[in-house]
Amino acid sequence: MFTKHKSTGFTLVELLVVISIIALLISLLLPALSQAKKAAISTACLSNLKQIGTADVEYKDAFQGDSIPYNWDFPWNSAAQYDGSWPCLLAPYLTSKPVARYQSSGYEIEPGSVLAILTCPSTITTSNIPGSWGPGSATYGWRIWNNGESTGPSTDGWLGSYGMNGWVYGQDNGQGLHSYILQNLPGYSAGQGQGDSAYFWNPADENGSAPLMADCAWLDAFPLWTDPIPSSDSGTNMSDMPPTFQSPAGAPGMMAPYYLDRHTKAINVVFCDGHAEHVKETDLWKLRWTANWAKN
Repeated sequence: MFTKHKSTGFTLVELLVVISIIALLISLLLPALSQAKKAAISTACLSNLKQIGTADVEYKDAFQGDSIPYNWDFPWNSAAQYDGSWPCLLAPYLTSKPVARYQSSGYEIEPGSVLAILTCPSTITTSNIPGSWGPGSATYGWRIWNNGESTGPSTDGWLGSYGMNGWVYGQDNGQGLHSYILQNLPGYSAGQGQGDSAYFWNPADENGSAPLMADCAWLDAFPLWTDPIPSSDSGTNMSDMPPTFQSPAGAPGMMAPYYLDRHTKAINVVFCDGHAEHVKETDLWKLRWTANWAKN
């Protein structure tokens, strides 16, 4: 005599219910995981900026308090060039190893350890504008010209995705801000303190509101209180900006390189006193980029 045994397996309906529950849980968890990943990337970015801020302090200590100049008369240049700039000047303070040079030109080669610090982990380390003069965007890093290895953009230029607040550049041996940057800027009068980098040599309590370095589509920019809110936060409008970063006739203006949707409608900023913050796009105009920013 045979006895019927009741099946202990899942029925089709039960299996579908289980699958539906799993799919529902995944749909609920994915946004949370995505937000956690973005938060981790932003934290890593803030860490990079803090290291850059520390390197800047060490640079000032080594040069008797002088700020990084706009450019530098490097030994391999017959005249001061933009190719060196702050990444090359800070590199020795960001790595424990000597910075190697190209034998053909003497220009410095960007160390991988320095590239990792100069690049926000949310960006791809190459310019997204082929044939341009090197800007990046919200999702791409910039390239500093060609580092003297060839004409036009090349793979030899230094890469990064942070930009220095141009108004904090120091002046050393006649170097400093190029005159074309200061010419005809709205609201700027030479010697009147507006945009005067000497402001940023004030005590640290004032420097706590002065940006030093931030997520940027180029290696520096000179924001003004008159800059309009850009029509896009992708950063791709940098391809059409003139090298002077002027903002006539509705051009995006000098704030545009910082106005990026890199960390959920925000960027990360390290200030002149060394602390770093997560700053929303619309709050960029609340920071004291220049000496008299709050008065205008």
